[in-house]
Amino acid sequence: MNAPRTTTRTARASAALRRVLDIAARVVRGITLLAIASAAAVSVGWLVWAADTPASRTDEWVARVVLLAVLLIPAAVLLLFLAGVRDLARLPERARALPADLRERARDGREPLRTSRRGSILGALASLVALGRVVIGSRDVLSPYAVVTIALRPAMVIASIFAALAAVVEIPAAVLAMLILALR
Repeated sequence: MNAPRTTTRTARASAALRRVLDIAARVVRGITLLAIASAAAVSVGWLVWAADTPASRTDEWVARVVLLAVLLIPAAVLLLFLAGVRDLARLPERARALPADLRERARDGREPLRTSRRGSILGALASLVALGRVVIGSRDVLSPYAVVTIALRPAMVIASIFAALAAVVEIPAAVLAMLILALR
């Protein structure tokens, strides 16, 4: 009697997880399209502006390029966030692909924690040295995960939300600016 109930719970949990993953995939696609559309609209609008009213001095060109860079920031923030989210999605397969020697070093690093006496200063120092060896030895393997840590920071999530809002505003503003320049 207990087995069918567990099976239905598992099936429901599995179905809910599939729905969440499907929604997450749609959101990632939508954010990707938003970032690309924003960057394209801003770039084309900037090019139309540069062609319609060419700058005569170098400092005007510098100001225009800086303006373009500032207008592309929301798309860049969104793309950086998406890179982290995509790396996060690949995290389980990357963890499975970690070299066996790294796993061995991690196991070796945990050994002093198990064998040292609790409260012993010597045991704590041995544990710190072992942890340091594991961290230094695995830094080159773990460096690809840096984007994941950037994307999961609360400041980056908030910046991504504001970047999405800015991108939503930039697209119609760029189209409107192009229409105004074309009708002049």
